[in-house]
Amino acid sequence: MRGVQDGEDADGGASSVPPRRQDAAYVIAIPARDEAARITGCLEACAQAASRAWPVRGRILVLANNSVDDTAARAMSWAARPDLPMASDIPVDVVSCRLPRDLAHAGAARRQALDLARAMVGEDGVLLTTDADTRPDPDWVRANLAALGKGAALVCGRLVFDPAEFNRLPPAITARYRLQARWRRHAAELVARLDPDPHDPWPSHGEVGGASLAVTARAWDRVGGLPAVSHAEDRAFARRIRAHGLPVRHDPAVRVVTSCRLTGRAAGGLADTLAAGLVAGDHPADEDFEPLGMLWLRATLRARVRRLLAADIDPAPLLRWSGFEGRLPDRAAGFGPVWAAVEAQHPHLARRRMRLSDVAAGLPRLVAACRALRPEGDEEHADRLFQEMP
Repeated sequence: MRGVQDGEDADGGASSVPPRRQDAAYVIAIPARDEAARITGCLEACAQAASRAWPVRGRILVLANNSVDDTAARAMSWAARPDLPMASDIPVDVVSCRLPRDLAHAGAARRQALDLARAMVGEDGVLLTTDADTRPDPDWVRANLAALGKGAALVCGRLVFDPAEFNRLPPAITARYRLQARWRRHAAELVARLDPDPHDPWPSHGEVGGASLAVTARAWDRVGGLPAVSHAEDRAFARRIRAHGLPVRHDPAVRVVTSCRLTGRAAGGLADTLAAGLVAGDHPADEDFEPLGMLWLRATLRARVRRLLAADIDPAPLLRWSGFEGRLPDRAAGFGPVWAAVEAQHPHLARRRMRLSDVAAGLPRLVAACRALRPEGDEEHADRLFQEMP
């Protein structure tokens, strides 16, 4: 049986949905705003992924926030269909709400959806989130649970564009995407080679996207949840998790297929990023990109600090030698808080935004650096890992 609950709060804030029993092992939270055309495809994919995770019992929560179309009605209609097979049978909660104007953005919607989901699981539960224009792979739930079971607090999945939609995009956009995708995958490899993270071993894709996140309830509680910022709430959440010393895994086995439409629902989101390619010019690259020299410096310094702390050695002398003059928390706090303080205060680690011309010019050197660091015979494996890139 599916449970359908529709609440409405025209004044903003939480919907008037009664508290749920904490009877689910996991909840998939889907914020959805004017997604009537795509929500059922997302629900079909989530239900299939949930069926693969059986007998682990989960729920799906759709938060239809500030919608003017029939997103909520379509979700409820799908959940109430009598012809769905038992393999897809998963309780679905559909909640309608209207967030106040200053919170009517993707970050606040995802935060509220996950807050509602948190009330449905116990302290050993798991919160997953995806987007309404996204279709998780059939093994998505099972792969997320497996990665969390190995010790991760947060699992970031791979985002793959819908091939049919991608092939219809203007060449200027696809070329820009491919350039940045190549940089991202090689930067992730370089960092993994220089600073091996036992909780995020290579292969690791390096992406963080709200379309595929999974977090333990314990980690959610410890860090105070996801920041309700107007954009890039996913990356802010990953930084918050790391700053608390909790493991983050970028697992290539966790994958979703997402829309590459040019008109989206979230300001500053993926659609806006893609659409910027329609305007000629040397645009800023992804905000997380940095030149090869800075990538190398950050990764090698982080690796040394990680090793010193693992050996219970004070990293302050090394950091002072590198030009750091800030204050550090007690090393007993662990690597996460110490490194967060270093990044926030180190004058040589201040980020400089790259432009697309910088990415194009620096890519050959980055690729060469990765190849030089690879163990013999690993070339084919590294290239095969990302062969699905359009």
